[in-house]
Amino acid sequence: MRTLIIGLDAFDPAFFEKLHSQGKTPHLSKLLEAGGYSRFRVSDPPQSEVSWTSIATGMNPGGHGMFDFVHRNPANYSLQVSLLPTQKNLIGLQFVPPYNARTIFDETVEDGYPATSMWWPATFPAKQASPVQTIPGLGTPDILGRLGVGTHFSLEDLPADTERKTAVRKLTKKSSSKYSGTLEGPAKKNGTVNIDFEFELDGNTAILQVAKQKVNLKVGEWGAIVELPFSVGFGMTVKAISRAILTSLNPVSIYFLPLQLHPLGSPWPYATPKNFIQDQWKKNGPFLTLGWPQDTTALNENLINDEQFLKLCEMIDDERERVINHSLDSFDEGLLACVFDSLDRVQHMFFKGREDIIESWYIRLDQMIGRIMERAARKKKTRILIVSDHGFGRFDYKVHLNKWLVERGYLKTTDLASSDLRAVDWSQTQAYALGLNSLYLNITGREGKGIVNEGDAIQTLAKLKEDLLQWKGPNGESVVQSALIRKEVFDGPLSAYGPDIFVGYRPPYRGSAETGLGQWRSEAIEKNSEHWEADHCFDSRAVPGVLFSNESLNNFPSPSYRDIPALTIGKDLKAQASAPPPKYSDEDQDEIEKRLKDLGYL
Repeated sequence: MRTLIIGLDAFDPAFFEKLHSQGKTPHLSKLLEAGGYSRFRVSDPPQSEVSWTSIATGMNPGGHGMFDFVHRNPANYSLQVSLLPTQKNLIGLQFVPPYNARTIFDETVEDGYPATSMWWPATFPAKQASPVQTIPGLGTPDILGRLGVGTHFSLEDLPADTERKTAVRKLTKKSSSKYSGTLEGPAKKNGTVNIDFEFELDGNTAILQVAKQKVNLKVGEWGAIVELPFSVGFGMTVKAISRAILTSLNPVSIYFLPLQLHPLGSPWPYATPKNFIQDQWKKNGPFLTLGWPQDTTALNENLINDEQFLKLCEMIDDERERVINHSLDSFDEGLLACVFDSLDRVQHMFFKGREDIIESWYIRLDQMIGRIMERAARKKKTRILIVSDHGFGRFDYKVHLNKWLVERGYLKTTDLASSDLRAVDWSQTQAYALGLNSLYLNITGREGKGIVNEGDAIQTLAKLKEDLLQWKGPNGESVVQSALIRKEVFDGPLSAYGPDIFVGYRPPYRGSAETGLGQWRSEAIEKNSEHWEADHCFDSRAVPGVLFSNESLNNFPSPSYRDIPALTIGKDLKAQASAPPPKYSDEDQDEIEKRLKDLGYL
């Protein structure tokens, strides 16, 4: 057995098929012409962490337990982070695996073959006892335990903005050309552990000095990755990595990427086994480790420009190609998988307005696939699968689902001026939304203050479904493409943990960030004017993925995530009852909300 999986996050079939017809994707087109291409049915909801987990397990969320970026504790309606659940123990707050279902990687190892998973979402923290070689992807936090925001330093104050996610700090001017600042690290009893830095300008260049390292900077260009050791006490050091960019000379400003986990000095289990990640780091050079390393937040907040963002995305993909090439050289048997996710971030920011940029990225990925396939072919025959977790679509309107529920009488508030679940009158509320595609009934005995009896739930769900499907937007278009009751969309032992209705929006409508956090705005539908201009959190039928193979797909005329085990390891995964999701976190809600808001989606 020798199978290679290349994951191309958000690779859209319609966009590819157009470029194929124009002769611009020769390597992927060769697979298509040989019968190795199909559109790919992804799971609902088509959110990255859900879809990649479904691909890895061959199950929908009812089997693996990942239903949405955000879920809730029904006892108290509190926010929970699906990608990064936590538990408290004697040594403090710890991250726990987001799901426990069996994967194609687990099965490969049990069959006696090696398995490697690189940058696959929802694989942090590492399961230290697992024999699978892993580098985690989406869901990996920074050293602050968040999903990652950078820090902007400037001589001038930015306008006050309560919505800004990025940390903003003042530079100190030490001389006519020398400046200094402080990077804030992990918390300690009496504040934070910090590292000072300084840089000296010479025209449009500078020498950055931080943690005994010197880095050459040029205005508008990313510097090399730096290692940042934070001494947290008791003889312990937490290592981080980051990149800096000198963004402006007037005013002087510098920006640091989020403080990311150092693979060889992480406070939490980062990868498995230790010798695997040591080998990758030392032989291939440093790489960014944050689950969302492409800094969409800084771009959205105008702290870096389009060119700088795109260059960062290129560097991330180049780092990953370097690592997978190294792995291919020693890949003799088993299962090897690597996910490239920069295209997803690029499309979020440019899909609607800059088709030239999007086209260049599809061509770029086609060329990369060509290089990887050529390298893989140097050894014995390899089954190669190239798969995406979803496609893409325009995001013109934000949908505040809770506001719609208020307008329809399903949700009652105690304070008309408030706009989150803390202001809900649960004694009169039948339904509420939390998560980008999730709607819950306020059921007696399940929710902490439930009022909908089990006997009335079927009727209430039917009425909600009917109302959702009749909802029209400002142009008379349907807002919702599908409203699926739980049993219509989820199957498996964990289905009961999922939402009562999956709301599949019709592009260009998407659940708002406020909806994801159990909040709302003054209007049920709001025009989207952000740089984040496209998305995929719709009904899955609107955003199918792609599947390529170097072998014919004739036996799989309509492939879906359920077929991936058979295509990769030659069999379905063993039927099993997956363990329940991790216990609900009792973290402070403000901290959970901060972590969630680090995601571009929220």
